[in-house]
Amino acid sequence: MANYQKLMPKFIGEECETQINPELMDGERLHILVTHDETTFQSNDGQKSGWRPKNEQPLRKKGQDQSIHVSDFLTDTIGRLKLNEDDIDDTIPHEARVIINPGKNFDGWWNIDQLIDQIKTRAIPIFEKIHPGMIAVFAFDNSSSHAKLADDTLNAANMNLNPGGKQPIMRDTIFNGQIQSMVFPNDYPDKNLRGKPKGMKLILQERGLWGTVQD
Repeated sequence: MANYQKLMPKFIGEECETQINPELMDGERLHILVTHDETTFQSNDGQKSGWRPKNEQPLRKKGQDQSIHVSDFLTDTIGRLKLNEDDIDDTIPHEARVIINPGKNFDGWWNIDQLIDQIKTRAIPIFEKIHPGMIAVFAFDNSSSHAKLADDTLNAANMNLNPGGKQPIMRDTIFNGQIQSMVFPNDYPDKNLRGKPKGMKLILQERGLWGTVQD
């Protein structure tokens, strides 16, 4: 991070209104820090204290009720990552912020795939529009909901014992110097299994390890 900071602008003044850019060498580009955060607000959020008649209990709703989830990006240069009136471009969203109503019967639940889509379709295009030629340094908090693996990641925990079924299509790998395919080839005798995952048992059998594992 210290190496990135050398290429980032500094802001001085009582309200940090003056931007001082670093002296860049040939081939270097200005780096801008873009931070991300998200939060959820409930309809029944409110003050924890209030006035009430003596010896009477306050009447409060038991549940939090409907919630609103907000995911947004901030920068040192312009604050919230969004287009101003002079930068409006109908080919990209006007702001990076995404608001949903979480819930089974509403917009579903916020997840890493939605965050990635927000970055690709909103945050990056808006940043490049406002900061041409500059490099964004994105910073995210260490949240378990931000964990993401490729869809074809080799992960034994996601494999079934038998072929087919609900298990991901995993990429080929190398085992003891040999290519190991994780799916049935397109010319496999059983047409119903062509292109389908082989499953844990068959993979181990192909490697000569199924009997070893059973023992």
